[in-house]
Amino acid sequence: MADVGIMGMRPAGMTWRQILDAAVLAERLGYSSITMGESWGEDALTSLAQIAAVTSRIRIGTSIVPVFARSPANLAMAALNLDRMSEGRFFLGLGTSGRLVIEDLHGEKFAKPLTRMREYIDIVRKAVRGERLDHEGEFFHTKRFQLRITPYRADLPIYIAALSPASLRMTGELADGWLPIFLAPSRMPAAVAELKAGAEAAGRSPADIRISPQVSIYVTDNKAAARDREREHIAFYVGGMGVFYHQYMHRIGFGADADRVRAAYQARDRGGAAKLVTDEMVDAMTIIGTPDECRSQMEAFFKAGVHEIRLVFNEPDREAFVNALRAVAPRAPRPAPRAPRPAPRAPRPAPR
Repeated sequence: MADVGIMGMRPAGMTWRQILDAAVLAERLGYSSITMGESWGEDALTSLAQIAAVTSRIRIGTSIVPVFARSPANLAMAALNLDRMSEGRFFLGLGTSGRLVIEDLHGEKFAKPLTRMREYIDIVRKAVRGERLDHEGEFFHTKRFQLRITPYRADLPIYIAALSPASLRMTGELADGWLPIFLAPSRMPAAVAELKAGAEAAGRSPADIRISPQVSIYVTDNKAAARDREREHIAFYVGGMGVFYHQYMHRIGFGADADRVRAAYQARDRGGAAKLVTDEMVDAMTIIGTPDECRSQMEAFFKAGVHEIRLVFNEPDREAFVNALRAVAPRAPRPAPRAPRPAPRAPRPAPR
């Protein structure tokens, strides 16, 4: 099996200490990465810093941080620091988010997101190479400063969460990896063709771009209940997260279904919108079933060209989360390292 990572470590009811323990367990179980995203909850970077401190092998990354929420210099400082703290295990996942989040939460104007992304990456790349952050663009005008931090390495990977054809081509041109959400492995060719076109236009090999989708997983015998839970998730993105996911569903063949879902959601009938998400939509983009069935469905992603799958576990509590983590783990758990035994004490001299 190819690389299997985890997206998010936030099951309901788990304390932060328990989440860190789960991260250590994930490393022992052979998971390839842990990624943390941002929306309007906790930030990704402080969480990853603590996860880096309690692990030693597993890769850590953002999935995703919006390029409208921080200056590129600010995020470059954080990325270089996390890469140093983790000794080269960090990768930076970037996205544009959407108009509602950027304007109503961050108070920034959501304009020309791809232009902003391109300029952002240029500045971050200069920081990673240890260069001066000189950039004269439409959004950013930076000069003179070189960060006072020695990069751990000059090739820190940058991934982009792309959906539209234009953003996919830019990903192929500039990025080390692609972080899609709602990827249907049977409907990947059109997106991969855009990645390839962007890479070849820039003189790059498409093989240099790592495809790492975020995929919901339900380890369960009750497939009907799992589908119903995932319907709500898909309806939220199609109906409530701007236009990108709605348009994406059109491009992968679910246009008519997505139109109905979006119309109901925007009419404030969220329950009705979820019911309009079909079984075919859920099954195309979600992993559901027993551990063996889940593994078989993961293989479908790898056979379609995916390099790493990042699983979003949807368990209701800590015990179920840990059980699911173990059930589909890439390998059996390694024993926890033993604490060193204290050195024997020298014998006390006999009393005189």
